Amino acid sequence: MSNPAPTRRKFPPMRYIVVPVMAAVGIALVIVTVAKQVPRVPVEKILIEPPKSPFDLRISGIGTILPSSNVVSIGTAIAGDVTEVAVKEGQKVKVGDLLFKIDGRETQADLAVASAKLVVAQGKLASVKALPRATTLHEAQAVVDSAKAQLVDAQGRLARLEELGIEAATSRNEEPRLTYELAAAQAGFDRAQAQLDEVKQGAWKEDVDIANAEVLVAQAEVGRLQVQLERESVRAPINGTVLYLDIDAGEHVVPGSLQQMVALGLLTPLNVRVQMDEMDAWRFRPESKAIAMPRGGAKGEFPLRFLRLVPLITPKRLLNGDSAERVDVRVMEVEYELDNPGTMSVLPGQVVDVFVEVPADVGN
Repeated sequence: MSNPAPTRRKFPPMRYIVVPVMAAVGIALVIVTVAKQVPRVPVEKILIEPPKSPFDLRISGIGTILPSSNVVSIGTAIAGDVTEVAVKEGQKVKVGDLLFKIDGRETQADLAVASAKLVVAQGKLASVKALPRATTLHEAQAVVDSAKAQLVDAQGRLARLEELGIEAATSRNEEPRLTYELAAAQAGFDRAQAQLDEVKQGAWKEDVDIANAEVLVAQAEVGRLQVQLERESVRAPINGTVLYLDIDAGEHVVPGSLQQMVALGLLTPLNVRVQMDEMDAWRFRPESKAIAMPRGGAKGEFPLRFLRLVPLITPKRLLNGDSAERVDVRVMEVEYELDNPGTMSVLPGQVVDVFVEVPADVGN
């Protein structure tokens, strides 16, 4: 029996090797090419580290630096053109210092007229109170004396006629006439005496009251115009610093404008008004330690002293710009005083991060 012939091994065709290899190389080339075309963005280093709380248990909030007097916005109660601006931003002022002045020429003219009317009214009152005048009294007395003389003359002529006898023809004709003249003389004397009595009484109380009322009206008008003239010179109501100025000479201003013409504030000391989430309100304790940290990488912190708590939860108005920040939050506002504001420069309106320690017995 012969041995079978040896079997030859069969290799697969070249296409089963070359094609997969070429495909793998192509995929690798594509990956390399795409990787080279995609720009590589380097990871930036954090330039400013966010503030870190020194308290393990804490309440955080956003605070705004405010003057201790709050920001006092100054406007005008009278419309007019500004003729003078007496201050500049950053200038310290005291109560009563001139801030700006409004054109008051029309008011000054009205005041001059009112002052003249007051002088007239005062003169009229003095004239009424001066009654009776000596000349008027002498004149009335002279009229009485003249009337008395006429009365005496009429009485004498009638008496002499009666001595002649009424039976005489002359007496019968003259007696009615002399009787009439006597009655007329008596009436004239009575009238002159009444006028003298009236002159001696002086001015009537009603006339004095009317003259006095006219003086009061004139004085009130002068006072009103003086007050208006004073209000045309707008003055500082508090001691402080000019924080903001948005008014120029020649500008027309009106009452009730939304324009903030001048803003004043007392910068010593400074206060911080903090907004805290209403969810943390129950953990807040006024006696807890609190600090404020300025933003922008400034080193240091401000110890805070509790002043007051606003007893009303309000919608959040101050946003920190965080993309994850909720805007439908209601906040509790707390006001603190900066313990030592001289440690670094802070200005009213600046935003700071505030951290308040939560006692351990309250919990996180």
